[in-house]
Amino acid sequence: MNISSMIPESLKEKEFAILNKLISTEVWEPYRTQRLAKDGQIVEVWLTATPLVNETGEVYAIATTEREITSENTKTGIYD
Repeated sequence: MNISSMIPESLKEKEFAILNKLISTEVWEPYRTQRLAKDGQIVEVWLTATPLVNETGEVYAIATTEREITSENTKTGIYD
């Protein structure tokens, strides 16, 4: 799925700037952001990005894992 359809409109510019920075660095730190759920609701997520690199070492795509941040997992300290 293309990530642009999952980013709230108000965050698109900021998120694409972050992704462009990720492409040019070797350190890929997870970060907290927001995504659009299937029902259109905005949810808080913890995003981890992984570069997909071709044979010549160039990043050709970014794979992301996004986990919803709920009150339950913040109580346990998972996302502190």
